[in-house]
Amino acid sequence: MLEVILMSIERVSLAIIVGGGIIMAACVRPLLLQQLSRKDRKEIVKSTEAISINAWNRYNKVAFVATTVMMVLDFIRIGMRIQYSYWHLGLVAIILLLLLWKFIVDKSLKKRLLEKGDAAVNSSEQNKEHRLVELLSKIILVLAIILTVFPFQI
Repeated sequence: MLEVILMSIERVSLAIIVGGGIIMAACVRPLLLQQLSRKDRKEIVKSTEAISINAWNRYNKVAFVATTVMMVLDFIRIGMRIQYSYWHLGLVAIILLLLLWKFIVDKSLKKRLLEKGDAAVNSSEQNKEHRLVELLSKIILVLAIILTVFPFQI
């Protein structure tokens, strides 16, 4: 019975990570990119950049909590000698580290936007870090899908 409860909590956590990642990448990002490409209104572009960073940061926080819950569930399984696998724990740990990396990059993006203002928007540094965040998001999404498709098989 406990194993079913743990698996259910894990499934909800994975749904949050995968579903949120897909919504952010497929719905939110394209909508905000349209506004970021406008050169005529700098104040709107700067505000949109801030909204984009904050939206991703909120998703990252929720995904981080969900991943932390999954890590705790894995440790509970190991401690109680319920069915577990080390590859599962390893993938969860990798996702957790990638999310921490995203927090660092998001903080840098936000800091640069606050310090440089309009000059930061579409700057080479800002674009480079946005691409890094996108890459990290894709890797996290792929790993979460792998965890969804291949649950706890020893």
